Amino acid sequence: MMGEIMSSVGNIVKMLVGIVILIIGVVWYTGPKIDVAGFTLFNYWGELIIVLKASVGLFLLFIGLIVAWMGYDDYKMDQEMAKEEKKEEK
Repeated sequence: MMGEIMSSVGNIVKMLVGIVILIIGVVWYTGPKIDVAGFTLFNYWGELIIVLKASVGLFLLFIGLIVAWMGYDDYKMDQEMAKEEKKEEK
């Protein structure tokens, strides 16, 4: 009983920390433009677009790899199932 309560509290704390980090990230890119000694803080829309453009290729690479791996795994499983069916027939 006590372990379940502590687990629930831990999960709630993790969710709250995640939400706070999400809000900070949104404010980082959309917040007001602040200049401190010639250094701009916040409002990095241009940099966000560059990061998104750069990650699309990497994302496609990994998605393609995962899809190919799943297809190969399905092919292997079909081959194994066919072998087992032949054994059962004999």
